[in-house]
Amino acid sequence: MKKFAYAASTMLAAVALASAAHAADVSAPVYDWTGFYVGANAGIAWNNSSVNNNVYDGLTGLRYDEFRNNVDGDQTAFTAGGLLGYNYQIDQIVLGVETDFNYLGFSDDNKRNFAFDGLDVTTKSSFEADWFGTIRGRLGFAIDNVLIYGTGGAAYGHMNANGKVTATDGVDTAVWKGSADSTNWGWTVGAGAEYGIDNWSLGLEYLYVDLGDGNWNDSDDTFIDTNLKGSADYAFSTVRATVKYRFQ
Repeated sequence: MKKFAYAASTMLAAVALASAAHAADVSAPVYDWTGFYVGANAGIAWNNSSVNNNVYDGLTGLRYDEFRNNVDGDQTAFTAGGLLGYNYQIDQIVLGVETDFNYLGFSDDNKRNFAFDGLDVTTKSSFEADWFGTIRGRLGFAIDNVLIYGTGGAAYGHMNANGKVTATDGVDTAVWKGSADSTNWGWTVGAGAEYGIDNWSLGLEYLYVDLGDGNWNDSDDTFIDTNLKGSADYAFSTVRATVKYRFQ
């Protein structure tokens, strides 16, 4: 959270300085933000996703805490992509719609080996995310060639979470495994600022993305009636620089 707060405060400080510089002349917009545009973005993503993998007694429903294995996403990754959109300016209010498609390089896992009640046990949980995209509305306020905006809408992306537990007594081996591998839909919200120069604009944007969850279960009766239950929650944040070319 400290990283997110620092990024947000840095962006807001930049916006405040730009606003102060133009505060003396806000009567009528000189720079026109209306038009279609294409562009690119690149930045850093922080993973907030989590994976939980548990084994339960199928008769009593009690969880074997010794077998529990979690992945709490806290890594950063590079993200980059392309975008296109449209702005329409009414006085100093700028309405817009934007869509983007981006590479996302998250990958994390947790593996444990231990002995339990005469068994050699291996547990592993993992998480990967390949790409994501958004379809968002934008509402902004223009001060000449400075645009401050909020944004939000739908998000989608490819998420893959896995869980596996192996237990052996040297003779018999039990394996529980499951996964959730799909394109998930969710939502996103954020804010940003842009500075326009002729048909070009440079910007900085923050997005929080929530892509829902995934679940799996499996059973193995080699030793006892047992069930594996796994779940994953998908969420991450990005701070990225943007460059756009607007057609007028």
